[in-house]
Amino acid sequence: MKLEYMRFFMLAPASLLEAAENQIQVELDRTDGELLHYQPQTFRGYNLGWPRGDVQGLLQFFSDVGCVFSQYRLAYSLLPENLEEWPLKSEYLAFYYALSATEIRLNLRHDDRVNGAFREFECSNEFVRYRFMMNMFIDRYAQSHSISADIVEHFETLSRDEPDAEIFS
Repeated sequence: MKLEYMRFFMLAPASLLEAAENQIQVELDRTDGELLHYQPQTFRGYNLGWPRGDVQGLLQFFSDVGCVFSQYRLAYSLLPENLEEWPLKSEYLAFYYALSATEIRLNLRHDDRVNGAFREFECSNEFVRYRFMMNMFIDRYAQSHSISADIVEHFETLSRDEPDAEIFS
């Protein structure tokens, strides 16, 4: 899979991006410039699960500064197998953001400032779709793209007692 990055955060209105930038600065100030993790499912009245271009733009804006929650949400929105009618679909970008989210999550697994929030998120109903998405990527690309053993093990652990259904809606 050849990854070609593209910017589309400008799908979101300038006023929304300005509010997002302010939120980013608040979050970074709280953690001495180290972390941005915006977990709520809404931002300034925008449901981050709405299949709309402005939402994808906002998710990319947060994702590009390392927000794990936004990266998973964006990856799922971009996934072609997702039956929701998001304006942009790209398996390449879905793979990129999903792997990035997991790598950041695993790199912060011992950081007490965010580990509890990550565990809560991974136990949520929302995360089920992201877990299935990651398992699909692992099945398809683990060998050819050298997905790390840590990522494979993490999702095997998360999936251990779950049914083998696919959720793409």
